[in-house]
Amino acid sequence: MSQYPVFDMILARRSIRKFQKRPVERNVIDQLLKAAMAAPSACNLQPWAFVVVDEPDVLTRVKETAGQGKYHAPLAIVVCGIKKHIPWAGDGWMQDCGAAVQNMLLAGTELGLGSVWIGGFDSQALRRVLDIPDDVHPMCIVEFGYPAVKREPRTWYTEEAVHWQKYDSQKPRTMRTMQMLQDDIDSGII
Repeated sequence: MSQYPVFDMILARRSIRKFQKRPVERNVIDQLLKAAMAAPSACNLQPWAFVVVDEPDVLTRVKETAGQGKYHAPLAIVVCGIKKHIPWAGDGWMQDCGAAVQNMLLAGTELGLGSVWIGGFDSQALRRVLDIPDDVHPMCIVEFGYPAVKREPRTWYTEEAVHWQKYDSQKPRTMRTMQMLQDDIDSGII
């Protein structure tokens, strides 16, 4: 542990894709939600809603909307944005909801949970499964559970992604690919 515990938690937070069969306790879920709602939001408008799913049948149907059933996490929290809460045009609610998700991920790590953030899903199917109204917009699904694997803390820092004072279009950058992701999963890095 360093002298900066928040940095330790940031580096310890890793995407987990294998979970124990142990359920996540209600008081732990409450802590995740409190952390989420402590996130910053533009003008403190808090344009978010959270659908907590831990009932196995509903959880299976939620995961089917994303094709992510293989993770077997016992808990999913669907993070939604409510555009009508924002009096100006645009998708600023997504930034606010993203901050809430990051808070949940870090709190989960502190609480001994593993998590994986899922952004690819069939929005209309998810709406039907969870009765989400048309004016509420599902942003992501975050799965939580007690990890069945241990991931070492790490950073993905790369100097190639950093620009000083102005964007340098000539600076080379190796972008990550889906094959690199699969290689990392196969080797146990992630």
